[in-house]
Amino acid sequence: MNFLLHRHLAARDLVSVAAGAGAMLPDLWRMADRRVKPARALEPPAAPPPRLAEVLAGIDHHVAVDRWFHAAPVFVEGERRLAEALRGAALGAPRLALFAHVLWEMCLDGALVRRIGLAPLLDDLRAGLASIDGPPTEAAACIHHFERRAPSPALADRPAFEARLRRICDELARGPWVAGYQDGAGLAFMLSRVRSRFGMPPFTPDQHAHLAALLDALAPRADESLDDLLRTAPPRA
Repeated sequence: MNFLLHRHLAARDLVSVAAGAGAMLPDLWRMADRRVKPARALEPPAAPPPRLAEVLAGIDHHVAVDRWFHAAPVFVEGERRLAEALRGAALGAPRLALFAHVLWEMCLDGALVRRIGLAPLLDDLRAGLASIDGPPTEAAACIHHFERRAPSPALADRPAFEARLRRICDELARGPWVAGYQDGAGLAFMLSRVRSRFGMPPFTPDQHAHLAALLDALAPRADESLDDLLRTAPPRA
């Protein structure tokens, strides 16, 4: 599940914009530094400040719902159908079907943006990020990752990690990133960026146009799948 749906479900289930923003953090951490991830079998701190408690609850929600989502038909069948469509399209982009996993997650985020509307979704996202800015966000990463690592020179990465995470959050709050999920052209652009991290070339203009058209044609299926997901996702899997 991608971070926009994580935010939406956690805010809904935990009735907290801070928990919703907290549920995005594992995905945003991974963008800032792939080594930073939620800890397994975390022993929560005793009596954390209320805002930090909400953030930690959101992270727990992320982990639990992700476990449910990746075994649920709404994901498994959607990924399979998308992979088949990508292979059948014969766009000439190398290993394109291997990215059906992340692309289907982004398609579902796009369905959420269309359902809620870009402006209200951005309002909620910005409110959540503002509510956890600073100490709650920094403490959550410390509890889940930095405090659990043996002392080493690598711990000097923390200031760089926090700076990258802040830039990611600022970019999210600006709006164009989230707006890109709404249609096939934006999804194709974002997929090209994901593929670039693996050393793959950008799509040609023709590849981009054909992929965008394919994804626009699949939007009604993503909208139906979102209905199913919102109906069946357990509050705490």
